[in-house]
Amino acid sequence: MSDTFKKIRRSLGGPASLEGAIDAMGRHKEGQVLAEVREFTDKVVEIVDELGTAVRYFVADDYEGLAVTAAQLDKLESAADDRKLEILDSLSSAGVFSMGRADLSRLVASMDVIANLAVGAVDRIVMRRFTLPADFNKLLVEMAKIDLEAVRKLRDAVFAMRGDFRECVGIAIEIDAIESRADRVFAEMYKAMFDMDTDFKTFHQLKAIIERLEALADKCAENGELIRHMALEYLDLD
Repeated sequence: MSDTFKKIRRSLGGPASLEGAIDAMGRHKEGQVLAEVREFTDKVVEIVDELGTAVRYFVADDYEGLAVTAAQLDKLESAADDRKLEILDSLSSAGVFSMGRADLSRLVASMDVIANLAVGAVDRIVMRRFTLPADFNKLLVEMAKIDLEAVRKLRDAVFAMRGDFRECVGIAIEIDAIESRADRVFAEMYKAMFDMDTDFKTFHQLKAIIERLEALADKCAENGELIRHMALEYLDLD
């Protein structure tokens, strides 16, 4: 053991106090990272909210509003990407965590996929203009609402991670139920596509859109499941 380390340990009151100080510093850093994750989650929710706005412009044939929203989404995604990199950097330089840093890194990266899916859906919407039947438009709007509900519920789970992990388990179950609703709407839309009298390009463009909307809800459920597993692993630390 180096003389410097011995002096630090003595100044802190011995081995027990040193271990306590290291643990306290680790928990402080963990709290900072979790605050950053919560902020990142808010950005993802904002992106999915804007997706809903884009879908409403699309079904209303308001392509000017759609273009403005798509541009705004690109800016929001860029800001979210910057925040993600900052969090991953914090995790790589952090000290001792009660939670696994790999778990937190996996959660952040997976939530970034949610943002990418939302932006990807809008990118496909703005590729070319086409008009859909009113009933199908209602399903698109409903799917966007379900996606927003799922990601908001996921945010609740993330925020609960600094409180009682037992709450995370219940929220994950709620996310699963929301994702099941998304599956039913997706199945209805997919079936309706084959009943439409439409061209090849429109069919595949629409298919790409609804698949991303459905994948977004799936990813929310996957993240909820990840948080649930973290809760079961770290529950005794509460």
